Amino acid sequence: MGLKKILTLVFVKEPGKILLGMKKRGFGQGRWNGFGGKVEEGETILEGAKRELLEESGVVANSLSRVGLINFEFENDPIILEVHIFKTSDYTGKPVETE
Repeated sequence: MGLKKILTLVFVKEPGKILLGMKKRGFGQGRWNGFGGKVEEGETILEGAKRELLEESGVVANSLSRVGLINFEFENDPIILEVHIFKTSDYTGKPVETE
């Protein structure tokens, strides 16, 4: 078994709507997706998810619900991407474009 990189992905939902961001760089560049990224050393997965959402969208999650876990494994790459997926409809702030 290879090394694991712990990542998060958050979807902000309202009835009939979902907030997505256009990925500007890195894995998934040029595609619409939720918000997330790496969990930093010393923070929990939940803290990382909230931080990434704030950094990438300007939205503060008051609460998050865990909805899934996906492990990505790529040929000839020993690192497994362990992605923890969350959703929220309990948030404050208005979305802003970020890098």
